[in-house]
Amino acid sequence: MESLVVKIKTLTPLWTGGVDGTMDRIHETGIIGSLRWWYEAIVRGLGGDACDPSEHKCSFDADKYRKSKAIDERQRLRDAGLCDVCQVFGATGWKRRFRMEIVEDKTQPVWEPRDEVLNIRPPERTRGWYLLPGYVGKLALNFQGDEKVISMLACLLLWLEKYGSIGARPQLGYGAFRVLNRNDVMEQARKWQWKIIGNEAIDIKHPDLRSFLFFRYEFTPSIPGWWTQVPGVGRVGSRVQPLVTHWHTVPTTPALKNEWRFHQWHGSRQQEIEIFGSLHPKRRRGQIGVTWAYKEGETWQIHGWAWMPHQKDKAELLWNILTDQSVWTKVLTERGKLEILPSRGWKHQKCEEIQKTLQGVCYD
Repeated sequence: MESLVVKIKTLTPLWTGGVDGTMDRIHETGIIGSLRWWYEAIVRGLGGDACDPSEHKCSFDADKYRKSKAIDERQRLRDAGLCDVCQVFGATGWKRRFRMEIVEDKTQPVWEPRDEVLNIRPPERTRGWYLLPGYVGKLALNFQGDEKVISMLACLLLWLEKYGSIGARPQLGYGAFRVLNRNDVMEQARKWQWKIIGNEAIDIKHPDLRSFLFFRYEFTPSIPGWWTQVPGVGRVGSRVQPLVTHWHTVPTTPALKNEWRFHQWHGSRQQEIEIFGSLHPKRRRGQIGVTWAYKEGETWQIHGWAWMPHQKDKAELLWNILTDQSVWTKVLTERGKLEILPSRGWKHQKCEEIQKTLQGVCYD
């Protein structure tokens, strides 16, 4: 049994949900759920098989496992009814291959009271975006399991630190974090090698890393109160100021999404809903996640991702919007450096490209 403690610091509020729509503490299940979601996208990106857990397709059949003639353990488990993800995260009749426990929690709500929302409403919007107070601070996660799984999780967390997030509501900017004991996590991560695990076609219905675009914007403000000029943020400046002073973060996500959706997007209404999400008449999650701005040293950073549409014309339109430096400068009122992955014009990536990017994070 291998054990690894990962110490993290939140860069933007962490949200893991609660029973009444608020959040009373950090729930392990919320973190594990996000780890599974990203692992599914990675497995598909490497050509593997990942089921949709909401459909409950995977179920371990001990009899089929015994009768399997496969030499490879992964294939034996597939013969027994488990996709590549359920083999790690569990399914009916098969336990999750690791345990995760919060062993130290030095976090608190980013503001009080916990049921009070922060409404970021750009000038032309009548409703805007409603943000609930996630938790900020430091916590330590203890992972226990066999060495291969723990090493894979170490790699996964390093990937999410750079490109993704943990917890829920990434579309609203929650869950960016920094690994504090990087050397320990890196040492464990280097025991794992991401491999191409199959030749499944790109999954257009579920997240597949071959269909993702990642971006990062970094800037050094020319004035201390730069954030007061961000559309919708200055209007609630008295409530945002403590976030800047104490937690070095600004909820810029609504302003960026407002610009992308209502000023830059020129596709159909249906396409708009598919990409940016909707609350009415049916709730639909958007396919873009972008963090709040957070301070790292003297610079401010924002990073995020987009699950790109399968149709070429829609994908290229979204690519042009998200990679337009002038749009970022317009919203944030500060010129910075925009990094994009993949760096060339939009097209689906190959498994080999995904493998190289994933492995590179473990050696940064």
